[in-house]
Amino acid sequence: MKKSKRMAALLTVAAMAVSLAGCGGSGQPAESTTAATTAAAGGAGETEAQEGPGSMALTTSKQNFILATQGVDTTVYSRMAAIVEVLGKGTLGDNTIEIQPISTGGAAGALLLEENQCAFASGSNVPGKRLAEGTYGEGRAPLQNVAAVCGGTDITWGTIMFTDAFVQSTGFTTLEEVFEAKHPVRIVTKAPGSFGMDGANDLLDCFGITWDDIDSWGGASYHIAPSQMTDMLKEGSADVSIDVVSIGQPAFTELCMTSTMHVIELGEETRKKMNEKGYNSMTMPANSWNGQTEPIETICGCETVLVRKDVPDDVVYAMTKGICEQKGQIVELVPAMESFDPEVAWKIEMTGIELHPGAAAYYKDAGLMQ
Repeated sequence: MKKSKRMAALLTVAAMAVSLAGCGGSGQPAESTTAATTAAAGGAGETEAQEGPGSMALTTSKQNFILATQGVDTTVYSRMAAIVEVLGKGTLGDNTIEIQPISTGGAAGALLLEENQCAFASGSNVPGKRLAEGTYGEGRAPLQNVAAVCGGTDITWGTIMFTDAFVQSTGFTTLEEVFEAKHPVRIVTKAPGSFGMDGANDLLDCFGITWDDIDSWGGASYHIAPSQMTDMLKEGSADVSIDVVSIGQPAFTELCMTSTMHVIELGEETRKKMNEKGYNSMTMPANSWNGQTEPIETICGCETVLVRKDVPDDVVYAMTKGICEQKGQIVELVPAMESFDPEVAWKIEMTGIELHPGAAAYYKDAGLMQ
């Protein structure tokens, strides 16, 4: 109960900060928004940042940084809010961070950083890797202004669900069967620009099919918000959902509690093809979702914290140090952060994007990387 009250208060204050803040990049002076962000940070301006042996001194002062993330009803927002609360207790000195839920997830955070709409952002390793390489979309140049703080703040799982009515009426238990039969299936995914939609596009590419092909079979596809996805599945106007999502995502947790859903395993060959696109193969533990009594072999991505390259090294160093060394406090607020591992958080396969120099300096000082 105590944790729930703390998180509710945090989200309320963070929302106040969002309403007061204009969209902006790094290094903006904290003026009218200072009171709100300091409250969200637990009085950051009252405590000097602590220095340890070999640590980088925090000299940047009284700057306000925008952190872009997904909507307030997402686990990504909750995780970023928890990080901001913990970092605010002296880690960043009298600098402040404001959360703005202006990202749709996936590639969006990195693109907002590239366009100087924020200083920090939540992101994902797979689209981040492609954006950095210039392979995300035809004609899109590689990122020039984006770096990473850490990777693996959460694992996002390739999650395919069939409605019980669909399984009972067709007998299909794998996506491979559905596509091989060219069945007129009705699929829901997240909106374009989200990691969920990227994952669905990648999955279809592995099978050599397109959304137009599904339409030609007599099926349909809808690319919408999570709450709309679950509504369609409940109402029987959709058969299958394809997503890349954190375990415990509210809309799908509620769906599995109120409707019989089947969590579907991806075949070995499909997983191998997804590995080539940057996804990891992992086993989703049993009971990750209500009614899922067996482990599921699937693919996953890693959630990341990204930053503009022009954010001062000392600020990024302090942020990286705070996330890694105060993990326990963050986990108290958001248990999903339990899987975060500072020993591998710096690796390129976890971040998808090269580290900011300030972040790299911390990992080296901490003996986590050479």
